[in-house]
Amino acid sequence: MDKYPKLTGVQPQDDYKLLLTFDYHIERIYDLKPNLKHNYYSQLSDVTLFNNVKEVDGEILWITGQDFCPNTLFDNSMPNE
Repeated sequence: MDKYPKLTGVQPQDDYKLLLTFDYHIERIYDLKPNLKHNYYSQLSDVTLFNNVKEVDGEILWITGQDFCPNTLFDNSMPNE
């Protein structure tokens, strides 16, 4: 296995959390709330926009243009238990 498994899916959750699915049946939870204070991500405080997150070619993207590096998401998320 490479250091980072490939991101294969994302589902928005309550309280600005993302359920991330990676190869090898790995699920992790990323809390986006701390990022909302940054100008680049502030639009995503609108729950409708936040919920429009999509996985595209191993990355997550929003219709408003924000994105995240999947390695950053993996490193800064918690296992889904």
